[in-house]
Formats: sequence, C-alpha cells, structure tokens
Amino acid sequence: MSLERVTITIPSETLDAVKSAAEREGLSVSAWLSRAAEHAAKIEAGLAAAEEAMAYVDPPTPDEQAWVDDFMNRVTQPTLTTKRSQGAT
Repeated sequence: MSLERVTITIPSETLDAVKSAAEREGLSVSAWLSRAAEHAAKIEAGLAAAEEAMAYVDPPTPDEQAWVDDFMNRVTQPTLTTKRSQGAT
C-alpha cells in the first residue's frame, strides 16, 4: 500500500476530538483519520450499492412499510427496561 501526503482543513474542535480519540487508541492522528475515512468510504459504497439494488425492487406496500418502520423503531429505540437499568448504574 502506498501512502500519500495530503493537506486538509478541519475545524479546531474536530481536530481536538480526533487527537484525543487517536491518543486513547494509541494511534497517530494520521492513522486514526485514515481508518475513519476508510470506514466512511465503505459505508458510502454500501449505500450506493443498496441504492442501485433498490432500482430492481418494487416499492414496499403501505403495510410492508409500516412493518419496517415499526421494526426499526423497536430495534433503534431504548426500551423502558434498558432506560431503567442505565439509570441504576
């Protein structure tokens, strides 16, 4: 793998957060930013592939969409039990 030097401009607050995160993980700022950029690029590639695949699928029916919305709400929202146990710590 070849490396290239680049110059970037980011907000001071972001740089401070990156430096702290990199230090906590024992990485250089360059290594931390490289890993973060690689991760973001993979996410974008996955989203692009999903968007392309969706061109071959019919849109969901209202019932199907309601099921997906309900499912996503259940798996992404903390439950009452989770909230209670977090408060107890």
